[in-house]
Amino acid sequence: MYAVEKKFEIEMKLKKEMTNIQELKAAAKRSSTLASDVCNVLGACEQRLQQLETAVLPLYGDTARLQQIHQNMEKTVTALDHVINYYMVSRELADLIQGGPHTASTESLNVYLEALDKLAEAQNYFNKNNPQSVELENINQLYNTGVLKLESAFEDLLNRNTRPVSPTSLMDMIALEEDSSVDSVSVSNSNSSSTALETMRAAATWLSDAGRPPAGPLLAIRAPAALNSLVAFRDYLKSRSMAASPLMRSKNMLNRSDSTQRRTSKIQKVLEKRAINIMMKASQTLEQSTGLAIGPRRSINDSSGEEGGDEEAEAAGTLAAALCRLARREQRHALGLVPLPRLPALLAAMTREPLALLAAEVERACGRSRRAAAKCGAGAAACWALLSRLQRLQPDVARALQPASPAPYTQLLNTAQHNCVRSLEEWVSGVRGDGEAGAVDGTVHQLAASALAYCHALAHHAHVIGPALAAEPSYARAASQFPNVQDKNALMLSLYMRKVLAQLNLSLRSKSEQYPDALKAIFLLNNTLYLLQGLQRSSLLDVLCLSEPECEATYRNMIDDYKTAYLQSWNKLLSHLTLEEQLPAKLRDKDRQMLKDKFSAFNREWEEACRAQRGYSVPDAELREALKQDNKQALLPRYTALHDTDTRSRPSPSTPRSMSSTRQCKLQLN
Repeated sequence: MYAVEKKFEIEMKLKKEMTNIQELKAAAKRSSTLASDVCNVLGACEQRLQQLETAVLPLYGDTARLQQIHQNMEKTVTALDHVINYYMVSRELADLIQGGPHTASTESLNVYLEALDKLAEAQNYFNKNNPQSVELENINQLYNTGVLKLESAFEDLLNRNTRPVSPTSLMDMIALEEDSSVDSVSVSNSNSSSTALETMRAAATWLSDAGRPPAGPLLAIRAPAALNSLVAFRDYLKSRSMAASPLMRSKNMLNRSDSTQRRTSKIQKVLEKRAINIMMKASQTLEQSTGLAIGPRRSINDSSGEEGGDEEAEAAGTLAAALCRLARREQRHALGLVPLPRLPALLAAMTREPLALLAAEVERACGRSRRAAAKCGAGAAACWALLSRLQRLQPDVARALQPASPAPYTQLLNTAQHNCVRSLEEWVSGVRGDGEAGAVDGTVHQLAASALAYCHALAHHAHVIGPALAAEPSYARAASQFPNVQDKNALMLSLYMRKVLAQLNLSLRSKSEQYPDALKAIFLLNNTLYLLQGLQRSSLLDVLCLSEPECEATYRNMIDDYKTAYLQSWNKLLSHLTLEEQLPAKLRDKDRQMLKDKFSAFNREWEEACRAQRGYSVPDAELREALKQDNKQALLPRYTALHDTDTRSRPSPSTPRSMSSTRQCKLQLN
């Protein structure tokens, strides 16, 4: 039973599998039929596509040829339009070019510049393709007209925006060191001026690109403006210095109406005389007390002339500073208006006349200083102050002139230095040739006071004097003898001071020959002590010791020698107090007569010495007291000894009148 069921189950499975196989065969047959149909369809499509390709490919070639023809036609039309524009440009732009550029703004100017660019482009086309064209002549003429009008507009704009800088503005720039407050001498910080500057730069850039840089108009317009600024500034400085001078102040005081002058002329003369007398008395008192302000009296004109040397040198230095500011401003202005290769020549040409003006003023100031040095007057050291300021300005001037060469300013410096060195030698020659006699009272000579003041003034410029003298062979050889001195500038000044003081000593000795022996010694003593004290007060003695270590000892030895010489002037008087031989204990009549004669002669000499020495002047109080003590020590012991001898030898209480007056004689010294 079980086996039958098992067999039946197997037969059912086999039947099912056979059914599945038949279904698969049917599906495979259907799939093969469908594949055959698809292949037939695809073959038909391929055949039709081949037929379509055969028909379309010739159309593609025709289309490409038509497109190329179309592009060529468009290019031809564009080229024709471009060429036609070249032929039409002169007629289209004639009115705009003939009307000239509008410089109210950069935008309006750019319209004109674009028109000129179109004309330039047309020029290039005809020059390349049709040089014989009549249209080229029209374009050239219109282009040249436009360029000329642009240059004219640039010059007009430059003229309208160029004016000299006022002297007060320059003074403010120098005082505040404002080198970049404004871009040019003529353009302020306003918006309109800035617009004008931008317009000028746009026009200048176009002209430079066109090969016509506006260097000529800049030189013709800006250079006179800068020169006029400097001339006005120079005149301003002169007028200010003249207004500050005592002579001009007195003139201004007297510059009134004619009627007022007539009414007050007598009163003014009286007041002037009284003022002169008061000044003379004050000067005499000052001479007697301090030794200052001595020598011949100077008028207001003389003093103002001496002060004028310093003022003129200061004005020249200020003028140099103004030139530096102007050059810097012109440099900044020109940077945007001309190409860089043309800038050096332009700046050199623009600053040529201002530099020549400055050189003339420096030469004039140095000449005045040299004349003062030849006379040993005040203002002789002013040229060194000027040279010092010029040297301080040299880096600024070199930057302001870049990229032009600073050679003209360097030459100016060399000339000024040469004049300064010459002034030193002329001062020494002036000391040597000074013919002014000493004061009648033997006080300090004006030459000594001037020499001390001159050395003190030079000490402020040792940093300038040192290098200048180091270039002189004689001073270089002298300085080589002091290799241990570190401060070479001070050493050079010391060498020159030694030369001045040595020549001054010789000159004072020569002047002392006009005096008698006593006053000669007083004169030399006053001057030597004055120099020593002046050197000590001003610290110049330390400088002098660099080249003359024993200078202080030398001066003190000279003072001692002059004191001795002064005391020797009493020898004639002392000879009357000296007995040729010892008197006996009991005097005879001839011995008494001899004593009487000696006292009488002593009395006469004493009165003469007192009259003479009352006119002597010793300004230094300490020296005056020291001389008094020396006189007492020299005279009183001998006089007392002879007086005691005469007292012991008196026969009676009655004494002759001459002897009484002799005993009552008192030593005096002013």
